[in-house]
Amino acid sequence: MPPHRSETRRRYSGIRSRITLTASSLVALALLAAGVTLVVLLHQSLIASLDAVASDRAQAVASLAVRGALGATVTNTGSESSLVQVVDSGNVVISATSNIDGQEPILARPPTTTAATVISVDRLPAGDGPFRVVALPLPTGSGWVYVATSTVQVDAAVQNLAGLFGVGLPLVLIIVVWALWRAVGQVLRPVDAIRHRASVIGAEDLSQRVPVPDSSDEIASLAITMNAMLERLEAAALRQRQFVGDASHELRSPLAALQVQLEVALTHPEDPHSALNLASVNGQVIRMSELIDDLLFLARAAEGVARSTTTLVDLDDLVLAEVHRLRELGGREIEIRGVRAARVEGSARDLARLLRNLGDNAREHARSHVAIQLATTEDSAKISITDDGDGIQPEDRDRVFERFTRLDHARSRTAHGGGAGVGLSIVKQIVQDHDGRITIEGRSDGRSGAVFVVWLSLASADGAERP
Repeated sequence: MPPHRSETRRRYSGIRSRITLTASSLVALALLAAGVTLVVLLHQSLIASLDAVASDRAQAVASLAVRGALGATVTNTGSESSLVQVVDSGNVVISATSNIDGQEPILARPPTTTAATVISVDRLPAGDGPFRVVALPLPTGSGWVYVATSTVQVDAAVQNLAGLFGVGLPLVLIIVVWALWRAVGQVLRPVDAIRHRASVIGAEDLSQRVPVPDSSDEIASLAITMNAMLERLEAAALRQRQFVGDASHELRSPLAALQVQLEVALTHPEDPHSALNLASVNGQVIRMSELIDDLLFLARAAEGVARSTTTLVDLDDLVLAEVHRLRELGGREIEIRGVRAARVEGSARDLARLLRNLGDNAREHARSHVAIQLATTEDSAKISITDDGDGIQPEDRDRVFERFTRLDHARSRTAHGGGAGVGLSIVKQIVQDHDGRITIEGRSDGRSGAVFVVWLSLASADGAERP
């Protein structure tokens, strides 16, 4: 058996044994307490019954003595365990049942009280005990009535019951232990199945799922939670692999171009085109630097690194600066549909990056026209960037913001983000960092194209720079 299987068996059996031992111990203590309590209560009940019968017998004999109907011999009730004597004030026997006739008084001396008394004695002149003796004073005060009843039968009944418990308790405990062992094994079997499946799921294949038992209990909830976690891990691993592939491709292309251009420049240093090659090299370096910068931004966001210093930012200045940049790039008509003065709290560098990524995305996918608008409401600033490209389908409008997501080929290679699908992810991260929201809509005039809308809260009137 492999070491990990042996260790699992030890842990599985250990939990099973501990649960069974603990539950069995509690059951054994409960049964023992119940048995002891039952034996004690039975003994007390039988003794109380004997005392009640003896008291009634003493009352009957005392009534006969008061009426003067008592002879030298008290009529025997037929019970050999019941002994009756009537003594005078000097403790001399004046009447007795035949089974104790001629014997010494049951009690060597009468009780010192004048009330009925119950006494336990181990031995009487008539035989060995133990006995329960009821001593009842005569109403005339001239003597006592003694009634002694053997407790041998009571003790025998109690001992028999205790013996039954002594034999039955271990048998019941054995059955309980067996039932608990089987029940705990049944409960833990799905856990072992989940553990076994989890042990074979590796980073290379996260498509497998742990089995979910049919029962609607905590173990089923655990399996469902683990499967949900595996789904998230699989999705994250898939995005990571896609990112590595995309990033490798995007870095390989400019690196290959750099290598070729540098080799040409080194081979023909006197060629006047070498200066052009160096300018192209510089462009490729800038492109790689921007891609690496984007990747580092997302990595810091994933690690929860705080954003840049927060200040009061004039959003309208950033929008106008982005319009100016896009117009200098040329190739598309850049329209301003209105820019209202708007001040927000945030990072000027990150907000400029947000506008640059959205502007480049719109310019890349527009056929000929990009429109930018900055409007305000009572407490919010609304940035709208519209292009006349192919647009984005409603089912893709949330997915397009996921990291390393690329839709069709027509919208896959943006000027910013290096084609790895990180440009809009950065936009969404910046919007979230500023407690805003971003949506994608279709054009209101019914034409093809996409409208990216960003909502940011306006700064309060007394806002000031804060770290």
